[in-house]
Amino acid sequence: MTTNRKTVFLKFISAIVTLTCMVAVLSAFSISWTACAAPSDDSTFELHRFGIQGTVTASTYGNNAEGFMARVSDKNYIVDLKNNRVASIENDDYFFNELLTKREKKDGLAIVQFLIRNDSYDKEHHCGVWRGSHHLLPMYILFEYDANGNAVPEGRIFSGEGAAPGHYHSTVYEQKNIDLAKLFLNQAFLFAEKAGFSAAAVSKWPGNYPGMITGNEVDIRTGPGTSYKSLGIFFQGDYVTLLNKLSAADGDSWYEVKYYNKDYGWIQGWVNGNYIKEKE
Repeated sequence: MTTNRKTVFLKFISAIVTLTCMVAVLSAFSISWTACAAPSDDSTFELHRFGIQGTVTASTYGNNAEGFMARVSDKNYIVDLKNNRVASIENDDYFFNELLTKREKKDGLAIVQFLIRNDSYDKEHHCGVWRGSHHLLPMYILFEYDANGNAVPEGRIFSGEGAAPGHYHSTVYEQKNIDLAKLFLNQAFLFAEKAGFSAAAVSKWPGNYPGMITGNEVDIRTGPGTSYKSLGIFFQGDYVTLLNKLSAADGDSWYEVKYYNKDYGWIQGWVNGNYIKEKE
């Protein structure tokens, strides 16, 4: 009787030991599998959720709970965690040059081309252009600096038709698009620092900048010089997009400009620099 009790007891102890070992092995396997399955970098994990693969070389992840900016394979992205969307910045040469060279001013302007992945139709669906399910949405963002040196929107944000509108006439009303613009302003300077951007390293021209006609009945020509054919005229106060600038044989500077006219569509040509003001 005693022998049987000892045998049962030993089998019970053996079963407990075996079960404990199995649990330990399974736990170790689970930990190991989880470590392999999940990226070690949270910004990489978030980008993978949106189908963006590659090595993250710079990131502001963790600085703002609503989102961050990251650089992957020489492409700059902004991830809006609040609205669960991601966009690439399609004119990064422009905005880094503008922001970094003019930060000492009290206010500023950022024209940013956001390529929003898998966007849905909203109040700004007519602005920018669509590339399949991706929405290239340009935004004209006036901003100022607060007491802590942070860039914050000054008021309304604007957009327009086409990838690079000649005139930003449409107010941005959709809250998720306003959130994207605010997140960009919040993260851009920190991201530029982390990504190693410097204003001196960025060439201004060719570019995509706002400009204004300062003369009345100013010719827009097919080339940079008065010998080229006139395509039409601009009037004082007309807003244009400046694409390039060069010095011509006649000694004047000339701007290549683009302008959208509701009657004739897009007009692109050259205007004498004496009648152009670059808008800041």
